Amino acid sequence: MGDFDSAPQPPPVALAGVKRETFPSDKDKTDGELAIEAAIALGATQITLVGALGGPRSDHAFAHFILALRYFRQGIEVALIDGAESAFPLSAKPRRFELEPGAQFSILKFSAVRGLTIDGAKWPLANVDLPFTSILTQSNEAAGPVIVTLAEGDAMLLAQADRNVR
Repeated sequence: MGDFDSAPQPPPVALAGVKRETFPSDKDKTDGELAIEAAIALGATQITLVGALGGPRSDHAFAHFILALRYFRQGIEVALIDGAESAFPLSAKPRRFELEPGAQFSILKFSAVRGLTIDGAKWPLANVDLPFTSILTQSNEAAGPVIVTLAEGDAMLLAQADRNVR
């Protein structure tokens, strides 16, 4: 689903039978957004965007972060994965991430945050308020499973090495 501007033409033989829904390149939604909306229309309550963080276009990865936060607010579980990193929206409900000891992770903020708590990390935090411009939550290290709670604001956990997140 999408404009297929970066896909090989014609598609590889292995994908020849896969249904394609083609959209024009000039559109007001990204291919990822179209795919998410199609999945929700089919009844999806959990979505994993594979390849969402990699590639040559940082603006597309940023768009996927924003889309993940938007749909998470609507009650859809969203994960972004590219093989090297995985990202998950945070909320007031504690979220547990099964990270291996030593796994690197960061909390990326998309607004000021209030009541951020990180347990199970080399540098834990307890009910901390941070302005959007703070980089305090960059490059932490898991001591094992990590539990993150966020009372207010928009943020995501970004874990290095997809194999560290289950």
